[in-house]
This record gives sequence, structure tokens and C-alpha cells, in this order.
Amino acid sequence: MEDRNFSTEDLARNRVWAALGYLLFFIPLIKCKHSPLGRYCANQGLLLLIVIAIVRILFGIFGGIPIIGWLFLLVGRLACLALALVGLLCLIQLMSNDRVCELPVIGGIRLIR
Repeated sequence: MEDRNFSTEDLARNRVWAALGYLLFFIPLIKCKHSPLGRYCANQGLLLLIVIAIVRILFGIFGGIPIIGWLFLLVGRLACLALALVGLLCLIQLMSNDRVCELPVIGGIRLIR
């Protein structure tokens, strides 16, 4: 996880709305649309949403395999849980330490500029 530097004013004003972006990516886009922190956290939340959807779809398809399909479903659910926990940990870091963390592996992708 890589730290990002945002102005202390931006952190003080928009921290709560930006942190909620890890759960619902569109909240910072509505409440603090001109904030670099808000846009960054909205991007991270959107990435999480897309990756969780892809994992659910792929493991759901493989879950249809007879005999071992249940194993794919279990692994897929655990992977989605792990992704959600990573997003929650990023939210907690932002709220408690004013530290903005990038998501591992996928955090460098920019969908929202």
C-alpha cells in the first residue's frame, strides 16, 4: 500500500465523505466533487466494486462445475470478503490516522480523473 499526500485542508474538510467512497464510490463524487481526496477515494471504491463483481461472476460460473463447484463458490466468497476487508481497512486508516492508502495491486488504475 502506498501513501498519497493530500493537503491538510482537503483532509480536514472532506475526510468523512472521501472515506465513505470506499464503501459507496459515488458519495464523494456528489458531496465533494472538486476535492482531489474525494475523487481519489471514489476511484478506489469503484475499483473495489468492479473487481468484486468480476470475482463473483467468474467464481459463480466455475461454481456450476459438478462435484467441485462448491469449492469455487467458497473461494470466490472468501476472495470477495477479503477485498471488502481491504477496503474497510483503507477506510479506517483514513478516518483514524489521516493516512490515505492505495489498494494493493489494483490501486494504481485510474478510472476517475
